[in-house]
Amino acid sequence: MRRKTSLQIHNTPFKNLSGRTAWITGGKRIGRAVARSLARQGVDLIVSYKSSQNEAAEIVKEAKSLGRKAMMVQADVSNPADVERALRQASKSFSKIDILLNLASVFKSVPFEDITPADWRANIDAHILGTFWPSRIISPRMPRGSHIINVADRTTLGRIFPKYLPYVATKHAVEGLTRALAVELAPKGIFVNAIAPGPILKPDDVLQKEWDAYRLRSRVKFPVSDKEAVEQFALLALYLCTVTLTSGNTYPLDQGHNL
Repeated sequence: MRRKTSLQIHNTPFKNLSGRTAWITGGKRIGRAVARSLARQGVDLIVSYKSSQNEAAEIVKEAKSLGRKAMMVQADVSNPADVERALRQASKSFSKIDILLNLASVFKSVPFEDITPADWRANIDAHILGTFWPSRIISPRMPRGSHIINVADRTTLGRIFPKYLPYVATKHAVEGLTRALAVELAPKGIFVNAIAPGPILKPDDVLQKEWDAYRLRSRVKFPVSDKEAVEQFALLALYLCTVTLTSGNTYPLDQGHNL
């Protein structure tokens, strides 16, 4: 019999999150689960989106159904002018931002010989600029004790996989950005950390049988479903929104794939 591992995050107490405001970039996939978990803990939400308007609207609707204040703003987070405009719009309803989750990401395989400037631009925009500009522009509105959470990748802490060179390189940059931002924002009392996920949620361009085989490569022989993996990502994000004894660190969530 398979052991039940669902975490029931909405029953997990993070009392000091209640009444805070979180800005989430990239709420289409894993971001939606994180947003739901934050709303259940009493956090109000600002959801920025580039093109996934319907998904952002669903997050806002769900947060409001839980009694939270929520809004969505359109922004290309790689463009500082867009982020500044979105911040002005959000500031009409929210006086401060306590949590910034830089979740915008792209994940597309490309053989080494076929890498194009467009591949580099997409990864640089989403991962490097999409982490830096929201952090740079929004942090002045964040009070002491606030948190910024970035998303690196398990490859930043261990083995590299082929056919994702621009992705891997720019995710390594996110790990470096996390450490550098932690230093820059330390005098302001803002904590910056990152999550380095492994297999969490199957990418759209990956076949299910390939995804299942990838999960089974882990040396840790304990079954984890996509639903459970997403719940655990959200739980780690909640933890990093509260802890004040860590900054500049990257936390692996890789199912033991780097062992």
